[in-house]
Amino acid sequence: MICKLCLQDKKPKSNTHYLSDFIIKTALNEDGVTTRGKGMYWEINSRKLTVDFKFQQQASPKALENLLKRKTTAKENIDAETNIDFTVSDSFCKECEDIFTKIETEFVSKIIPKFRNSNLKNVREKILNEKESRIARLFFLLQFWRTSQCDSGLNLSTQLNEKLRTKILAIDNTGLEDIPLSTTYLETIRDPDDRNNDNSYKTLNVVSVQERSDPSAIIMNDFVIQLYENLQFPFFHFYGINNLDDYEDYLNYNQPIIKIKVLSNERRKGILRAYFSQAAKLFIGNHALFFLDNFTQQYKKLPSNHQIEHYLRYISKNNDLMKFSKENLVPNILKYFKRFYKY
Repeated sequence: MICKLCLQDKKPKSNTHYLSDFIIKTALNEDGVTTRGKGMYWEINSRKLTVDFKFQQQASPKALENLLKRKTTAKENIDAETNIDFTVSDSFCKECEDIFTKIETEFVSKIIPKFRNSNLKNVREKILNEKESRIARLFFLLQFWRTSQCDSGLNLSTQLNEKLRTKILAIDNTGLEDIPLSTTYLETIRDPDDRNNDNSYKTLNVVSVQERSDPSAIIMNDFVIQLYENLQFPFFHFYGINNLDDYEDYLNYNQPIIKIKVLSNERRKGILRAYFSQAAKLFIGNHALFFLDNFTQQYKKLPSNHQIEHYLRYISKNNDLMKFSKENLVPNILKYFKRFYKY
């Protein structure tokens, strides 16, 4: 394998995260625990009909059986070991992974405590000093570079790609101020009704690579990062994260210090509602087409708007996401036809 960072032919390291695990795992892991490999979550993709339930190899078998109402299959268990979201097994060597770890470790020790488990009441921005800003820039740009190497949904120009590769390889956090980089922190406070008895809790935040350019954007649990290659861009509302009145103040362009916007816990919840509302609209639109296609095949005619609306209301009443799984989708629509229509 040719390592994508050092460009040398080396043995790859398997199951390596291209989005830093310590940032995203409390959004993905079972009960928000910080143990590696405990991920257990739904993947809702607005371009797909199905909702995929995913888990990692260390997830609790009992919790999985309670949720799925069955034991996991052999294929699912194999997938849990080999197909972990936001990881790759064929891109980076161990030596380069050690470079990533050094960049991440410095961010953990110097930057994370300013945000997580910190009193952010009435705080609307955090201004990092020059040294801290260099640490934060390199860490956030690492997320964009690694993702661009591993996820086709995010692309960087050849020039920026190479600049970031050489900076990361050398662990050089200088000379990055000419890359406009906007960062937002979503204050995440544990809900009072959370059932966990310890300090762990699932944040219910999003982990998502946004397929767009200028800005390229990644939602990483409680951090949202946006990178601009061209400053001539239309304003991007981004579920309410960006504000037309002040978004330019947070581009951190050609500035030695970074200003990070802080949004309150209530604002965070509003952003999540906006995110899932948009995803749901697209998802439901996919199911309208799915119903139309199956109805036409079954009855050799087009359904009326009323019939499509009835089906969409019907599937929206049951909150069990398993109805949208690959194994249940077709059987469930056939059951629907049998219940409401004569053959």
